[in-house]
Amino acid sequence: MKRLITSISIVLYFSLLANAQQIKVEQGYVLPGIIVDGDTLALVKLPKVYVFPTLKFSSREDYLRYRRLVRDVKKVYPYAQIARKTFIEMQIGMQSYPEGNKRKKYIKQKEDELMKVYAAELKDLTIRQGRILIKLVDRELNYTSYEIIKELRGGFQATMWQGVARVFGESLKSEYDAKGEDALIERIIIMIEQGVL
Repeated sequence: MKRLITSISIVLYFSLLANAQQIKVEQGYVLPGIIVDGDTLALVKLPKVYVFPTLKFSSREDYLRYRRLVRDVKKVYPYAQIARKTFIEMQIGMQSYPEGNKRKKYIKQKEDELMKVYAAELKDLTIRQGRILIKLVDRELNYTSYEIIKELRGGFQATMWQGVARVFGESLKSEYDAKGEDALIERIIIMIEQGVL
């Protein structure tokens, strides 16, 4: 009997060792492929990478001006993105109210909601930050701030707010020029989107 128990114990011990082998799971990715001249190549979508030359500043004041611009763009860019999202939502919502009082009530309701959430923050913006925000709204929507106000609130309101902007030396009709005057702002935005800034 002692022999039988010893034999069974040895067999069980070696069978456990045999099962103890680890199964290796291959780590990796399944990618789509394309065959070119009999060779299979993986298709991988890479994000766009922008490479900018190093900025050279002629004076410390120019460098500080650039740092202020970076700070201001970082502060107002999220508001421009919110404006884009809200404008698209409003365009969709206004389709159910083609004209009339219901449309005006819908626009007023949205305006009140936005004012409740963002009025205090937007009132704290400097004139320079407001100027950048006006340009970034045009960049995001391809409509100037004047055109947006005119479409949503009417020509009188748009003209009135244009007058207020003029008092501060600004214009709601100013357009975003990514290749010219606003090239530095465009560079900063791209760097923010890439996570560099």
